[in-house]
Amino acid sequence: MTYGNTVVWKPSSLVPLLAYRLAKALVEAGLPDGVLNLVYGEAEAGSAIVGHPGVDAVSFTGSTDVGRAVIARCGELGKPVQTEMGGKNASVVLADADLGHAAEQVCLGAFRSTGQKCTATSRLIVASQVADELLERVAERAARLVVGDPLSPEVEMGPLVSSAARERVSAGVRLAVGEGAKPLAGASPLEREGWFVPPTVLDLPGTGVDFWRTELFGPVVGAVRASSTEEAFGLANLSDHGLSAAVFTRDLGVALSAVERLEVGVLHVNSESAGTFPYVPFGGAKQSGFGPKEQGRAAREFYTRTVTVYLGAPA
Repeated sequence: MTYGNTVVWKPSSLVPLLAYRLAKALVEAGLPDGVLNLVYGEAEAGSAIVGHPGVDAVSFTGSTDVGRAVIARCGELGKPVQTEMGGKNASVVLADADLGHAAEQVCLGAFRSTGQKCTATSRLIVASQVADELLERVAERAARLVVGDPLSPEVEMGPLVSSAARERVSAGVRLAVGEGAKPLAGASPLEREGWFVPPTVLDLPGTGVDFWRTELFGPVVGAVRASSTEEAFGLANLSDHGLSAAVFTRDLGVALSAVERLEVGVLHVNSESAGTFPYVPFGGAKQSGFGPKEQGRAAREFYTRTVTVYLGAPA
């Protein structure tokens, strides 16, 4: 099926080479001239694109604050808009879970891509009966992660995207520790040149700390304990964001209950929070998303203007 939409794409200013290579590959594959238009720039370029009269619909991926501004501007202009914004994603490990599997998946969700995914695991909620063992497994796996040049085959986690990102993540960890979080792995700066931070696991004193609310967008996961499934689901929902979550359990009934009760747009059962497929709808609840979802049929419907035609017979 073919759709007639052309695209003006302004990527993040932090990843110009990646955007160029993707656009170049599409052109080399035969994409006609003018279908994809790559534009580099900072915030001013994004604002100009949103406001341009030739742009009929806007899709935004980025922070919640910027997303709200895009939503407001599109409202003024009467333009359809879809946004995928921040996340503070939770993994819930219940008492009946396979702890070895859960620990590995939590670490994949938290540390793969150096935690720089909107769906990365940031909060960990563990049944109190198994919390000590699960956190020991997660911390041990985090401590064994090989950090370095991501082009090296043995490396499991690379650097952050910029020095500003490194400082933001490091400052967030320092603040959490200052508020009473206990470091179980990482937390100390790495003695190497580059924008590296260690994979970090924090045992949080509760949900009142800033870390529970603020998205760091880095390889840091903070854990709290829950005395029941009811409390665990409540803690997972205790966030302004609702993008992705993961639940680890052997109980199908509990898994189905999570589908109903967790306030997220994407739910994984017994797998990491950060995995998605491009052919199914994607998007979040609460402050993580606004408007129609992205990808799959949802994207086709958003970008396509339909016409309902009533055809009558001539007199």
